Amino acid sequence: MARWAAFINRQKNPDASWLTVDAGDYVDRAGTGGCSSKCQFMVTSYEDLHYDVLNIGKQEVWMGYDALDSLIRATKAAKHTQFVSANLVNVKSHRPITSPTVIKEYGHFRVGLIGLLSESDFPRGSSLLDSVHLAVTPYMDAAKKYLPSLLGKTDAVVVLGELSSGQIDTLCRAYPQIAMVISTGAVRTGETPSLSGKTHVLGTGSSGYAGHYATLEFNPAWHDSLGFTQYQDQLTDAYDEKGEWSDKLAAFNAMPVNPVSSAPPVKPVTQPLTTSQVNKGLPPASLTSPTQTPNTSPSAVSTKPTKN
Repeated sequence: MARWAAFINRQKNPDASWLTVDAGDYVDRAGTGGCSSKCQFMVTSYEDLHYDVLNIGKQEVWMGYDALDSLIRATKAAKHTQFVSANLVNVKSHRPITSPTVIKEYGHFRVGLIGLLSESDFPRGSSLLDSVHLAVTPYMDAAKKYLPSLLGKTDAVVVLGELSSGQIDTLCRAYPQIAMVISTGAVRTGETPSLSGKTHVLGTGSSGYAGHYATLEFNPAWHDSLGFTQYQDQLTDAYDEKGEWSDKLAAFNAMPVNPVSSAPPVKPVTQPLTTSQVNKGLPPASLTSPTQTPNTSPSAVSTKPTKN
């Protein structure tokens, strides 16, 4: 997290508006239920880094309903970071446990986000799903339910998911208007950007040691076409910087290991590091979405509309 904070700080454009997201799988891999101290540190760090939207991946689902509910409530109270998931539903109400979609506004420019899980990751009888409270519905059913409306209300749609290449291809054939898919699933091209039809696909990989961001350039005259550039760098010790984040990491590493808990993360007393700036009155000069997870490399999206 300290190196990722340094990466964001070095890459950010002072004239840009940033949208910062994570595609999922940012907490502990062990499916023991609850939210460990490491889990709490990760989610709290995302809030301090001003992440806008966190998709729920299978590792977050493994924490169980109580832990997820606590984390969602905590982020709502913080009023900045939002969770998103369109096909993780409450068994009793049959409704998503958090917002299925999110719309972020930058002046007259609107970006829609939807979060999707792969139902194949949760076979019937799986011990890693709290089936008393949670169910994962087919991802294409959720897409059919929410994407048409989202596409109609926004200028660009970004899918955050834990989907395979085959699932992404199926989704993009049905909805070719999707601007980008960021997936923490098994994308065949790994961390190399690719296309599914006209949709840009970014895989976050599995190393956790690479920093990515991409710029999407939107121009109304191009209709459904996008200008695209991508940048990647290895998060080596070149990004070790003394300061707030190195101090936070050192303090966390010095803490005793806490038992797994379903309690919401506790905010640190240090001041948050602002890395996401939005120019409210203007469309974004750059819309950036970095992703950093313990088991996936960070991925960033920057969208830059041109003036007519």
